[in-house]
Amino acid sequence: MKWNLVYAFALTAIILIVCNREITCSDDEDELVDYLLTNYSYYVRPVLEYNQTVFVYYHIKLSRLLKLDERNQILTTAVWLEQRWNDAFLTWDPKEHNNLTHVHIHSSKIWIPDTVLYETADVDKEPGTGVLMTNAVVNYTGGVFWAAPAIFTSSCPLDITYFPFDEQECPMTFGPWTYTGDLVQMKQVYETGDYSMMSPSGQWQLLSMPVEEHLLYYTCCPNPFSDITFTIYLRRKALFYLFNLLAPAFFMSFVSLIGFYMPSDSAEKVGLNITVMLSLIFSLLLGATLLPPTSDTVSMLGNYFAAVIVLMAFETAISVFVLNIHHHDPEGDPPKWLYWLLLEKVGPCLLTSLRKDKTDDEEGGKGDGAGDQDDSDLSIMSDLNSEALGNSLVKQLEIEEESVVLTNGMSGGNVMSNVASDAAIGNSILRIGNCLSRLAFKAKRDDGLSQTQQDWVNIGIVIERILLIAFCIVIITTLVMTLLRMVFHF
Repeated sequence: MKWNLVYAFALTAIILIVCNREITCSDDEDELVDYLLTNYSYYVRPVLEYNQTVFVYYHIKLSRLLKLDERNQILTTAVWLEQRWNDAFLTWDPKEHNNLTHVHIHSSKIWIPDTVLYETADVDKEPGTGVLMTNAVVNYTGGVFWAAPAIFTSSCPLDITYFPFDEQECPMTFGPWTYTGDLVQMKQVYETGDYSMMSPSGQWQLLSMPVEEHLLYYTCCPNPFSDITFTIYLRRKALFYLFNLLAPAFFMSFVSLIGFYMPSDSAEKVGLNITVMLSLIFSLLLGATLLPPTSDTVSMLGNYFAAVIVLMAFETAISVFVLNIHHHDPEGDPPKWLYWLLLEKVGPCLLTSLRKDKTDDEEGGKGDGAGDQDDSDLSIMSDLNSEALGNSLVKQLEIEEESVVLTNGMSGGNVMSNVASDAAIGNSILRIGNCLSRLAFKAKRDDGLSQTQQDWVNIGIVIERILLIAFCIVIITTLVMTLLRMVFHF
C-alpha cells in the first residue's frame, strides 16, 4: 500500500512537470508570434531600405501530371512549391524567448511574394489561388521557408509533327506580378526541378525539367521583371496508338492492293476500293479527334493517311477506267504506238498473261481459205445474168418433175405446169446471193471487232499491272519514310 502511494505521487509529479513545460513552450511561442506580428504589415516588402532587393529562391517538386488536354493544349500538374526569402521584420533573439529558434506562422499573416504563373489557363480563378495557404516556418534570423502544394493549369503549345512519336515542351514561368526586378528577384535553387517522387503516367514519360531564371524588359515599364522558368519535356508513350491507330491503317493500305488482283470485269473492284478508302478516312478522323485543331503543323501520320486516301481515290478512278476499257465498244483499233508499247514491250517485261481470241485458235488459217472461197463463189454468182440462172433452175426443176408430185387437194394431184419466167427466177437468185454476201461481210466484221476489243482489254490489263507496281512502290516508300522519320526523331 505504501509503495502504491509512492508510485502515484511520482506519476502525478511527472505529468505536472511535462504539462507545465508544454504550456510554457506554447506560451513562449504564442508570445513570440505576438511579438513578431505587432505593428507588422504584410503589405510592405520586408526590407529595411527601399532600394534593397528581396531575393526569392523558388523551387518546384513535380508530384503528378494530372492531364494534358491536347485538344485545348492545356497542361494540369500537381506540384509542391518551395519558396525561401529573408524577412527583416521577423527577427528575434532566441535568448529572450526561451531559446526558440523558429516558429510557425500562417502565410496569410506575413508578407509573401505575389508570384503567379504567367502561362495560367485557369480563367475561373485569380492568379495564384491554386496554391494552398499553409504555415510558413520562420527562423530567428528572418529566414522564411514556405512549402505549399498547388495545382496549376497552364497552356502548353503542342508540336504534333511526329505524332504519335512526338516530344512536347511545356514551359511554366513564375514571377512577381507587380514587383520589378530591382524590388523582388527570382532565383533558382537547383539546375533542374525535382520529379523523383512523381507518380508514373500511362500516357507520357517525363524526360527532363530544366530551370532558367530571366531578367526581361517589357514595353510597359522601364525596369526589368524577374521570372524563373521550369520547362517540362515530355515524350508520348506510343504503344496505345500503335495498336489502335497505326496498325489498322497500315494493314488497310495493303488490303487496297488486293483490288488489282480482282478480274477486270468484276464490279467489286470499285466497291472494295471505296470500302478501304472510307475505312482510312474514318481512321484519319479518329486521329484528328485526339489532336489539337491547329493549322501550324500537320502530323506525319495525317500526311500518310492523306497520301493513302489520295492514292485510293486515284486507284478507284483507274479501276473505273479499266472497267470501261474492258467493256469498251471500240470504234477503231488501238493506236499502233500504244499497241507496240504496252502489248509488245511492257507486257512481256511485266510477265503479264494476256488473253487471246478464241477464233484464232479454233479456225487458224482455215478460216481465211473458206472466206476466200465464199467470196469467189459470190463473185461468180454475181457475174451470171438472170436468164442463165433462170434456165439452170428450170432444168433442175424439170429433172425433178418426174419424181415430185404436188398435192393440190385432189386425189391424183397435178404436176406443176406453170413456171415463172427465166428472168424473174434469176432475179430472185441474185437477191438471195446479195443477202448471203452481206451476212458473210457482217460475220467477218464481227470477228474483227472481237479481236479489236480483246486488244483493248489486254491494254487495260497491262495498265493495271503497271499501276499495281507503282502503288506498291508509293505505299511502301511512304510507309518506310514515315516510320524512319518517326523512329529517328524518337
